[in-house]
Amino acid sequence: MSTIPTPDRFTTLPDEPMIAATVTALEEHGFSAEVVDDLDAARKAVLDRIPHGASVAYGQHSSMGKIPEIHQELPGRIHIVLIRQVVGF
Repeated sequence: MSTIPTPDRFTTLPDEPMIAATVTALEEHGFSAEVVDDLDAARKAVLDRIPHGASVAYGQHSSMGKIPEIHQELPGRIHIVLIRQVVGF
């Protein structure tokens, strides 16, 4: 069995100036963004954004076969949570 080496850019966390620049760029394009330290904080950040009493479909048979590319968005429609932890891709 052979393995394919993973480039460092997928396994090394960016430094704080790069994270700050990313947040700034996202906000300039209509996204809101926050940075958290780990997966538990990310889960809390996402769940805190769901209004009390709202329902969220889970376990539906759907998939996203391609990654969408969004260049600009109306403010307030997309919130991105960046995690200061390598979690895979």
